[in-house]
Parts: sequence; structure tokens; C-alpha cells
Amino acid sequence: MKSIKTKLILYFCCLIVLIAVAISSLGYYRASEGMKNLEERLLNEKLDGDIGAAKMYLENYFGNITYQNGDLLDKDGKKIEGRFEIVDAIMEDLGDVATIFVKNNDDFLRVITNVMTEDGSRAVGTFLGKDSAAYSSVIDGNRYVGEADILGKSYITAYDPLLAKNGDIIGILFVGVSKDEAAKLIKDALANIRNVFIGIMLVTILVATIVTFIIGKKITDPIIISVNHAKKIADLDISHNIPQKIINQDDEIGSLARSLEDITESLRKFIVTIADASQQMASSSQQLTATSQQTSIAAEEVARTIEEIAKGASDQARDTEQGAGRVGEMGELIEKELHYIKELNISADEVTRLKDEGFEVLEDLVEKTEVNAKASEEIDKAIISTNNSAEKINSASQMIKNIAEQTNLLALNAAIEAARAGDAGRGFAVVAEEIRKLAEQSSSFTEEIALIIKDLTGKTENAVQRTKEVSKLSALQSESVRITKEKFQGIATSIENTKKAIELLNISGQAMDEKKGEIIDIIQSLSAIAEENAAGTQEASASVEEQAATMEEVAGSSEMLAKLAEELQESIAKFKY
Repeated sequence: MKSIKTKLILYFCCLIVLIAVAISSLGYYRASEGMKNLEERLLNEKLDGDIGAAKMYLENYFGNITYQNGDLLDKDGKKIEGRFEIVDAIMEDLGDVATIFVKNNDDFLRVITNVMTEDGSRAVGTFLGKDSAAYSSVIDGNRYVGEADILGKSYITAYDPLLAKNGDIIGILFVGVSKDEAAKLIKDALANIRNVFIGIMLVTILVATIVTFIIGKKITDPIIISVNHAKKIADLDISHNIPQKIINQDDEIGSLARSLEDITESLRKFIVTIADASQQMASSSQQLTATSQQTSIAAEEVARTIEEIAKGASDQARDTEQGAGRVGEMGELIEKELHYIKELNISADEVTRLKDEGFEVLEDLVEKTEVNAKASEEIDKAIISTNNSAEKINSASQMIKNIAEQTNLLALNAAIEAARAGDAGRGFAVVAEEIRKLAEQSSSFTEEIALIIKDLTGKTENAVQRTKEVSKLSALQSESVRITKEKFQGIATSIENTKKAIELLNISGQAMDEKKGEIIDIIQSLSAIAEENAAGTQEASASVEEQAATMEEVAGSSEMLAKLAEELQESIAKFKY
């Protein structure tokens, strides 16, 4: 069987291991994510700075670069193609691969580089390519910093255009870092971080185990001492005491130790008392024999009487106690019932108030429904009147259209007559033309009016249909309101009946409360009788004590009592105290 200390250590160690593993795993995950994000940001910042440093290298090695006949020339007019010492210096000092491109038509050609091909040679004579991620930025004269594919390998790169004095792009300066190398660095860093986390976790587990062992020992040692003390008591050895420092502990273990110590002390006092009594019993056992025969009969009679009286008093006291308990329970139930009835009265009043409010809302709804029905009828009449007016307007518009057509014919005839009249009718022809235009406009306006009247007529007919539907819904709503009102009236009747029932319950509860008082009076009377019986029992007990005194004198020399005293002393001798 495993001890409490072992269990505590195992439980706490398992808990600490789980916590340490969880924290370490979370920390490693967060660190790996942070390293990945930091890698990209730091590489971009590094390359942004390295491209500036590379431009300084370029100026130190070649001075002011110019472009002539497809070649880049240094300050002395010499071609820079094939002069790899600058890119090798950048590699050695900055740890970056570097390339110088020259503008070649609409592409860029590598002329100096330390980027290697698969056969191990420098990748000079190869083009940047228009599909490069950096091409669009560089061709616009902007610096590009980001990921790019170079000869089938992925790099984090920085491309900066080389500009002539007139602002034309003559080449590109490139620096970059292989993503594989960066990933390897990150992997090594994460491995170191993982090892650190594992080390911290192991140290934490070790320290936690030691601390748990110390705490477990501090907790379980007092328990073990208390258990051993209890075993000694079970073996009748009460000669030892629990250490005072355990008894003084202000916790459950201290309470247990104090209880065991109290048991030990009580047993010691009890054994001493019994030992003294057994010795006295042994010394007086010889005197009991002389008088035992004289008083044995009287003692038996008195004992029987006392037994009967004690039994009756005990039964009566028990019944009285049970009755008092039942009355107390009944009183609590009555009080709860009265409390519930009060709450029920409050709820009934609230329901009545809500019922009255519901009637008010229904009455208001009935009035609004009637107003709504009247308004629907008025709207229906107004829409029909509007429709009739629209038809009249349509008739007037048709008349205007006919007049306009006749006016147009008259204007046409007038124009013909004016043409026949020659110069004398020229002014009249102009007037006739204007009249014809006005007639055409009037005809056009009447057509628009006809369309508007047609649309208005359709909408008014639709509105009439909707108002009829609204009228039907209003009628249905009025019927629903009427039915709801009838339901509310039925509910109101039920509420009144419920209130009457609650009033009856209230009266019944008050009556029960009054009866409770009467029952309590009866129980108190029974208690008084029980006390009188108890007093009689005490008097009888006094007689028994007198008889017992006689019995002690009578049994002074009783051999049986002497034997019992010897056996008692033998039993007491088994205790160590």
C-alpha cells in the first residue's frame, strides 16, 4: 500500500511535468513562430542596409560608373566586366551574394557576380529576365527588397537600379541571401532554443520534485506520528504523548493530534479511577457477604418498581419529545404555508393589475381598429375620386390632342398658301411654321399626359384593391380583438375565483396557526406531567440509592464481587500508563 507522502509526490510530480511540458511546448512554438517572422523582417532590413553598403563598395572600387556601347565603364573609362573582386569583398564582409547587371535592350545582363551555376562557375552572361519579381520595380526606377528566384534557387534579395547622370537606368546592383542558408540558421537557432527549454524543463521538474518531497514530508510526518500513536492506543499503550509541536499546529492535522491526546488523557484518568475503584471493591468484598442475604429480597422488589417507573417515565418522555418535534415541524410548515399564501396574494394582486391593464389595452385597440377602418374607407373614397379626376383629365387631354392635330393641318395649309403668295406671304409662312411647332409640342405633351394618366389610373386601381384588402384585414382584426376581449373576460372571472380560493386558504392558514398554539399548550401540559413522573422516578431512585447502600454493606464480603475485582485489576494491568 502506497503512503500518502508517496501519492502526494507522484501526483504533484505528474502535475508539474504536465505543466512544464505544456509551457515548454508553447514557448518553443511561440519562439519558432517569432523566429520565422523575425527572420523575414531582419533579412529585409539587413539587405536594405547591405544594398546601401554595396553602393559604397561600388563607388570605392569603380568611382562614377558610366554606360557606353552596352558596357559599364569605371571612372577611368575601363570596362568593369569580369572584375569580381568587388562582389567577393561584399561576400566576405557582408555575407551576401552580389551581382552587377548592365542594361541590355529591355533586359539586364550579369557582368559581375558571385552567384554560382550548377557546374560551379560564376553565372556571368545570364539575364535577369522579365519574369523576375524585381523586374517591374527596377524598370520603374525603384528599389526592390523581397523574395526572388535566381537560377532555380530562392533568395531574399535587394535590387537597386544604377542610374546615369541624366536619370536613365544603365544597370542594377544586387545583393541577396539564400533562403536555404537562412532556414539553416533558423533551424540551428530553434534547436538551441529547444535544448534550452528542455534543460529548463528538466531543472524545473527536479527542483519541483525536491520541493514536493520536502512539502510532502512536512505534511505526512505529523500524520504518520498520529497514526502510530493511534496504533499504540489500540495496543493498550497510553504511556506516550504526541509531540507538542504537532499538537500546536493550527490545521486539521493539529486538530487530529489534539483529539488523540485528549483520548489518551481521558483513558489514563479512566484507568486510574477504575484501578482505585477495583482496589476499594476488593478490600470491601469480604464485608458484603454478611448482609447480602437480608437485603437481597427488598432490593429485588425495589429494583423491579424502579424499573417499571423508569420505563414509564422514559416512554412518556420519549413520546413527549416526539410530540414536541412534530409540533415544531408542523409550526414550521404552517409558517411556510402562511408565507406562501402572502406571496400568492401579492401575485394575485399583480395578476389583477395586469388584467386591468390588458382590458385598457384591448379597449384602446378596439378604438384604434375602428379609426383604422374609417380611415381606410375615406382613403378608398379619395382614391376613387382621384381615379375619376384622372379620367376627366385624360378626356381633356384627348380634346387638346385633337385641337393640336387640327391646328397642325391649318398651319400646313397656311404654309402652302404663303408659299404661293411668294415674298408677300413670307412673314405669314414663318408664323404658320411656329404655330405648327406649337401644335406638335401640344400633341407630344398630350401623349405624355396620357401615359401619366394611364400610370396613375393603374396605381389608383391597385391602391383601391389594397384598401379593400386592408378593410378585410381590419374586419378580421376587429373580430380577433372581440374574441381576445371575451378570453380576457373569462380569465378575469378565473382570477376572481382564484382570489376567493386564496382568501379561503388565508383563513384556513390562520386557523391552523391558532390550532398550532393550542397543540403547543397541550404538549407543554404533557411535558409538565413528564416532569412530575421524572420527579417521582428521582424519589424512587433515592430509595434505591439507600437500598444500594445497604446492598454495599450486605455485599461487603461477597466472594463473587471479590473475584470480579481481581479480574478487573488484571484487565487494568494490561494498560501501560
